[in-house]
Amino acid sequence: MKKAVVDSSKLFATRNRLIEDNPSKYYPSISRGSSSVKEFVARWRGLDPKARAPSERLHGRVIGVRSAGRNMCFLDLGGLQVVMNNREMAGRNEDLNLAQQYRAGDYVFVNGRPGLTERQRTLSIRADRPPTVLAAAQQPLPPSLGDRAKLKQNRVLDYQLNGVGMLVTRHKVTRALREFLDARAFVEVETPILSSKANGASAEAFVTQCKALPESERGLELRVAPELWLKRLIIGGLERVYELGKVFRNEGIDATHNPEFTTLEFYQAYVTMEDLIENVRDLLVHVCSAVGTLPMAERLLAELRTRGLQRLDFVDTLSRETGTDFHGIRDWSSPELLWEATPVEDRNRIFPEGVGVLSPSQMWNRLGGYYVEDRHCKGLCPTLICHHPSIISPLAKPHETRLSKRFEMFIAGKEYINAYEEENCPQRQLQSFKDQAETLLQYGDKESLSVDEAYVEAMKWGMPPTGGVGLGIDRLVMLLLGGTRIEEVLAFGSLDDVNRQ
Repeated sequence: MKKAVVDSSKLFATRNRLIEDNPSKYYPSISRGSSSVKEFVARWRGLDPKARAPSERLHGRVIGVRSAGRNMCFLDLGGLQVVMNNREMAGRNEDLNLAQQYRAGDYVFVNGRPGLTERQRTLSIRADRPPTVLAAAQQPLPPSLGDRAKLKQNRVLDYQLNGVGMLVTRHKVTRALREFLDARAFVEVETPILSSKANGASAEAFVTQCKALPESERGLELRVAPELWLKRLIIGGLERVYELGKVFRNEGIDATHNPEFTTLEFYQAYVTMEDLIENVRDLLVHVCSAVGTLPMAERLLAELRTRGLQRLDFVDTLSRETGTDFHGIRDWSSPELLWEATPVEDRNRIFPEGVGVLSPSQMWNRLGGYYVEDRHCKGLCPTLICHHPSIISPLAKPHETRLSKRFEMFIAGKEYINAYEEENCPQRQLQSFKDQAETLLQYGDKESLSVDEAYVEAMKWGMPPTGGVGLGIDRLVMLLLGGTRIEEVLAFGSLDDVNRQ
């Protein structure tokens, strides 16, 4: 194996010297009117062996080169063989070994006639002149590379060795999402990524500057969610609106998180939480049906059609698991009362920092993660956690006194969807913003929302009852492909991988 690599490198080095002397020969301009290998095979499949087909022009990439003496050479274009016989071609050079002109990885243009090989009767193209090299490969491609760390640092090499199936699946997923929403009269929009203050999600923003603005206005943040912009458009008159795009959160990098990721958010006027649940189920069914025969997509589709969506109530489940009636806690914003309500044996495991360090929102999220998500959301059947406390749902419409009309969807232990009926009362929304600002001031919780006076003022023009859904695209693709790490479904991996390429 080692000797073959060395020989291959020498072959490339020999031709690379020729390329340096005359690069135009190996990187010429192309002419229009050639077919791909896939198009050629589709057109000539079932060719009559006795028929004389007209001349064809096609382009492709050389996968392999095989020689049968100086005057006979075969190029494998990945699904199609090019047959070159020096005695049959115009412009031939009797003194040049045909195989020495080409390397695996070359992009070539071929002119010739479709035909069938004599022995196996497989479709091929018999070149009537030596194929033109359109772009020359200048280094050999390794036959395989099992070191995932090296592949992560060179995704171009990864795709060449292992194919681009992930990118194709990701395209199918985003296309299916758009198809679903477009068929229901939603309008796709693009909202600002840069603004003076990112808002709309419990997350820390990236900070940057714009030199074109006055010095006092140069400070900008990358959006953490498009939510408040999209709801402005609902107020403006678009009753069904969505955006599929990037968001940025200055947080950790791990198996399921990357600082930049892709989301889908859609909003619809005059829908309830129950309508949203129905829409989410139909959306997942549509996507799973559209991506083809992926094992995980088929399994998820079977779960959706047989078992549907399981539901859990956030506070009820928490009370049942801990043996404490959380509904009976007088003040849900008191860290001390939440600490006391947590079983003694679990306190240090859930809150290793102790009491009074975390904000109430952080404590509620940890309680939900430990007692509800980890214990009830590990299966493949999609599970909805419903009616979160309003204190951790500042943009959601209230349900009863201290709960919200909100649900999160979990599949196999990971969150994929966050949805709720939107708060459309300006006064309540302003108070929620102020409570969040107080949390930041008192506990230093950087994921707290800031007070967005401009958004509240926009609400005063009148915001219809609205439901909204947020879906993580990267995680959904990861699920359907059976992946375990988010970098596997990003074109060039996570941020730390990107920086090495």
